[in-house]
Amino acid sequence: MSAPHHLGIRARVSAAQSKSDRTAPFSGAVTMDDEYVACLDPPLIPTEDCSNLSLSSVILDTTAYISADAVFNPTTAVGELSTGALIQVSFCTARPPRLSYLCVHFPGPVLGPDVATVFGPVAGTPAVRCVRDPPLVISTHADRALLRVSIPGSLRVNDHNAFDYFVYTARRRPGSCLLHRLPKPYGLPRFRDQDASIVSCSGTRYVIAVLRNTLSPMEFTLQLYDSDTRRWTSRNLPVHLEPERDMDLPIPDSDADLFFHDTTKAIALESTTVGWVDLWRGILFCNVLDEKPVLRDMPLPKPARCSRGSYRGDPYVQRDISVVALPGQPQMNLIQYVQMGTRVVRSSRWQPVEHSTSGSSSDEHYDVDCYWTATIWTMPVPIASWKDWRKDCTIDVANIVIDNPRHSELLLNALPNPGFT
Repeated sequence: MSAPHHLGIRARVSAAQSKSDRTAPFSGAVTMDDEYVACLDPPLIPTEDCSNLSLSSVILDTTAYISADAVFNPTTAVGELSTGALIQVSFCTARPPRLSYLCVHFPGPVLGPDVATVFGPVAGTPAVRCVRDPPLVISTHADRALLRVSIPGSLRVNDHNAFDYFVYTARRRPGSCLLHRLPKPYGLPRFRDQDASIVSCSGTRYVIAVLRNTLSPMEFTLQLYDSDTRRWTSRNLPVHLEPERDMDLPIPDSDADLFFHDTTKAIALESTTVGWVDLWRGILFCNVLDEKPVLRDMPLPKPARCSRGSYRGDPYVQRDISVVALPGQPQMNLIQYVQMGTRVVRSSRWQPVEHSTSGSSSDEHYDVDCYWTATIWTMPVPIASWKDWRKDCTIDVANIVIDNPRHSELLLNALPNPGFT
């Protein structure tokens, strides 16, 4: 996902900011009532020209920011919330490794059924002061981003009425970016963010694909929104054939209560194929626009030995996955999977325990050295077999030698604010 234009916004720049060659595109946060989060102060962006960035060459922050002031620039798109209030979305671009981000503004007063109720906001309150959760970027593909936006002033936290979903489309021609609100898939609870993926199709068409767990461990519900028909459809999909992950990565008996598959993130693989990734175990994938979609299973590479047998907790601590284009071959994609392993080694250094009244050796403790390794695996797209996983490289921190202390000084100089580490 990328932005075709750099924001052209006048801003007040302090002397300290001028030294670091940055602009502050938006004003500071607005004071909020305790029931709502404060406006997120958007980060400073560099003044360098980013107009030549391609639509897929930026790194997009998953948190969108809220601007207290109105923003109009070549990337601004205007839409309407389900309450009838207006919403504006603009794209701030920065050259990698800096993060680009989306910025949201609500230009009018808060609207909706909770306004002027006992626990709701006072009528006429600016909508930007009544946002409970920051907007989130759920998924991106090509020039589109799927956003979840908390409706200003809403008190219905756990149902569809608390959020609206928008698709933001970035375009190169100034003023042509689009913001489309999705109808809500009534009849089912609100889907989880990690279960949804946006897929750009030919022309202006796109689909939103959501894979839900059911009571049956080997059957899932596929929900699809098609921009051509502007409606949601739903069907049940069993896992095709015998799942390979149960042979390669069986769930330990101690974790028998876990799901066969619990999606951590969704990724667009190719054309209209989506993969739903359980970072502990494997990927379920299918072509969502097939007349009869088939849900297939592919295990991930075996986890590092130190974390085998553990399927609980946040997997992002140890692993992540993404789809990347091959250098010089933008039409060829690779699945890139990274996993980390750690080990603790007692060092030769020891220190006496402070305030000890005993003379035993147990009152001495040893320092420990923590080591980590990171392994990168790749898989060509389209997916053929789990045996196509290839180990690209392994990095061991024990082999990283810092023989020149000036290297860290260079890193500090590369930060936007050298005084912030």
